[in-house]
Formats: sequence, structure tokens, C-alpha cells
Amino acid sequence: MLKDVPYHTLKRDERAYEILMLRDRYNNTFAAIAREYGISPMRARQIYVRMKREQSRLYIRHISIVLGHETTKDVTADFRAAYLRYQSLPYACAYLEKKYRDILKDYRAGEPGTPEQVIKRLPLSKREPSRAMIARMVEMRDIEKATFPAIAREMRITPEKAKYLYDSFYHRKVLAHIEALQKTAKTPAEKQAIWDRYFRGTRSPKKRYEMILEEKAHEQPPSPKAPRG
Repeated sequence: MLKDVPYHTLKRDERAYEILMLRDRYNNTFAAIAREYGISPMRARQIYVRMKREQSRLYIRHISIVLGHETTKDVTADFRAAYLRYQSLPYACAYLEKKYRDILKDYRAGEPGTPEQVIKRLPLSKREPSRAMIARMVEMRDIEKATFPAIAREMRITPEKAKYLYDSFYHRKVLAHIEALQKTAKTPAEKQAIWDRYFRGTRSPKKRYEMILEEKAHEQPPSPKAPRG
């Protein structure tokens, strides 16, 4: 049997709750939040993500109880589908707030949620990206030097989803190259060495693919056979 947890428990850590509000309500950058609290931008981001995860868990549990579910399974699946669609935790929470508006408004008991203008801009497209759509994204990013927000506006998706699809495009190319090389490896250690060569460090998928192209450009072409006779 699910037990409801009051929304105000989210405010137990006052500083963390303030960081959540500064980001969600006023769209403050993590750099600005970091300056306000004397912490690093990375730490500000970590606190924000932790709070959004806790908020989503509270939402999911409460919605499940109001709908009469015995577990959170169904609402969790709905939330995860939204996250995969948007590739964004804030947008996935906003999705719950839009779909279950009255339930969550009552649950928050006067505490603010996602701003209405964000809710209204929430991309609703559920279509899977086509090859043509991804090719257009890559063209916009690589040739036209478009930002991910600009790509997102044209494709009617979130900037996070645009970046995810762009990175995935090059990640698949890198994996295909690695798999081809590993077929020639004679030992598990050789296979691991091939993997480590490309995935060591923090390169983006695009940078890894550029590394592969550079290696191929420096490969020596096979020597032509001497003519017979």
C-alpha cells in the first residue's frame, strides 16, 4: 500500500529548495546560482538535479495514490517515456504537471511549480525521428553551425533531445568502427585496448569520430603490385 508523502518535505533542505526555485522559476544560470551561494557551478547543477529527481518521485507517488494505483509502476512508466522523448528531467516533470495539472496543483498546496509559459511551450511531438530528420540536424549543426536551441525550434523538440540525437548519430558511427576493428583482435585484451583508445577521456562523440577520420587519413595506402613480365 502506497503512503503519501507531503510535498513540503521537498523544503527540508532550504538552500537546495531555493536553488530549485532560482533555476525553475527565474531560469538563473548555474554560474549565477553558484555565485549566490559560494559554490561551484557543477555543485549547483548537482543540487538542482537531485531536487528535480526528488520532486519527480514525490509527484509520481502522489499521482499514483490519487489515481488509485497500488504501485507507482504505471505513472513511472509514463514519466520515463516523457524523459526519453525530451531527454530532459525538468521537461519530464513539466509533462507531469501539464497532464495531471489539478492533482499536482492541490498537492503543492500553494508552492509554485513549473512556470506556465514553460508548460505552454512543452513540445508535444511523440514521433520517432526519421533518418531525414537526423540528417537535417547534422547538416544544421555541422554545416550551418546552428545551436541546439535553434535546431530544437525547427524540429519541435527540446534542445536536450536535439543534442542527444546529434551525439547518438556520431556515437553509432564510432561504435561501428570499433566493432569492425575488434573483429581483427586476437585476444580480449586487444579488444579492450581498441575500446580504450577511443573512449578514454571526455571527448564528445563528434570528436571521437573526427579522431577516426584523422587516423584513416594517415593510413598508408597499399603498395601497388609490380607489373608482370
